[in-house]
Amino acid sequence: MYAVRRPVDNVYLVRERDRRRTRELLALALAALPPMAVLFAAIWANLETVRLGYQLERLQKQREALVEKGRQLRTTRAQNAALDRVEALARGTLGLRPPRLDQVILIRDSVLSAPEPIAVAAVAPVAAVATAAPPIAPGLEGPPAPES
Repeated sequence: MYAVRRPVDNVYLVRERDRRRTRELLALALAALPPMAVLFAAIWANLETVRLGYQLERLQKQREALVEKGRQLRTTRAQNAALDRVEALARGTLGLRPPRLDQVILIRDSVLSAPEPIAVAAVAPVAAVATAAPPIAPGLEGPPAPES
C-alpha cells in the first residue's frame, strides 16, 4: 500500500494572480525610472562633453596647420614675386637680356594724348615718359586721337 503511488489530479487547480503583488512590482519599476533617466542623462552629458573636447582639439590643430600653411604660402608668394629672383630666372633660365634700343617700340596711347587728363595721378608719370621719347619707327604712333 505504501509503495503504490497514486497520481494527483491537479487539472482543475487554477492559480489566481496576486493583483497587489503586481501593483507593487509596477510601482517599483516606475519608481526606478526617474533615477535611471537622470543617470543616463548625466552619462550622456559627460560623453558629449568628452566628444566635443576631442572635436575642439582636432579643429584647433587643423586651424593651426592652416594658419601655418597660409604663412608658408605668403612667404613663398613673396619670394616668387621678388623682382631680383624674377630677373635672375629671366636671365639665367630663360636667357632673356635687356632690350636694345632698336627693339623698343613706343606706342602713343589715345588716352595719353587726349586734351583732358583722365586720372591725372596715375597717368602723369606714364605721360611724361611716353611724350619725352620720340617714336622709333614712323607710323607706329598708335591710333589717332578721337575728335571732340
